[in-house]
Amino acid sequence: MASAIKREVHMRGYKPEDFVIFAFGGAGPTHAAGFKGDVRKAVVFPSAPVFCALGSSIMDIVHMYEVSRRMIFMQAITEQLVIDQAAFNETVDKLVATAKQDLLAEGLDVGSATFSLELDMLYGGQVNVKRMASPMLFIRSEADAKAVYDEFEREFSESFSPLVVNRPGGVYLDSFVVKVTVPTEKPPLTRHPLGKPDARHAMSGTRPAYWPELRDFTQTPVYSFEMLLPGNLVQGPAVIDAELTTVVVPPGQSFSIDEYGLGILETTGAAAQGRSKMTPRATARA
Repeated sequence: MASAIKREVHMRGYKPEDFVIFAFGGAGPTHAAGFKGDVRKAVVFPSAPVFCALGSSIMDIVHMYEVSRRMIFMQAITEQLVIDQAAFNETVDKLVATAKQDLLAEGLDVGSATFSLELDMLYGGQVNVKRMASPMLFIRSEADAKAVYDEFEREFSESFSPLVVNRPGGVYLDSFVVKVTVPTEKPPLTRHPLGKPDARHAMSGTRPAYWPELRDFTQTPVYSFEMLLPGNLVQGPAVIDAELTTVVVPPGQSFSIDEYGLGILETTGAAAQGRSKMTPRATARA
């Protein structure tokens, strides 16, 4: 797993050291110390085994409505924006009306819904179709049309290359996609003050455990996840027993509780030597 994560991250031009792993599922926290490899930090959720179900239950409701309709957006050679604004807006209006009917039938609040538009567009003489996020829902002026084209060119350049932008070939619009989003209530995250690192109050005993790093069994301290408080720090080797999962903390790693009650599994000491100390800028999931 560690090799697979490292390979996939490197293939996308990034360094594993710049990322954080979200360890969830019943076995995620148990194996996170092993599969995170060069990723220095993993976040363990108290609701780890049902984290995906929790996320699904509180994520916003999203419906998407799509229709194919070929239209000329930019004239070839002249590079003039010739999109038929009335036909464009009529297409969007029909999709929006369908979406509103569905929301009402589902008992959802249409007033709280937000509507956005994505368009499948391409340059003439090319086969690369780019689905882009339109900066506006309707086109009511030349400035609106230019804003839509400018965003298409920007996203197309990022996805393919600025070198293949072909304005003289014209621009064609192939499909309309209206996305309607209805927000749902999110549970608040309570922020707690950080206390002292001492975690002895949460220690429930010891048990023998085999650690590959030590090449032997050793009496290992066992802690209760539920008794650990924000700010508490446990140095490996240790085992953290939780009601829904078990966190394994090998030698050279530590486990702490942050201000939101999340468990933070980190590489420390000699095991961290030579690795990047950059602040994580993105999140990888495992």
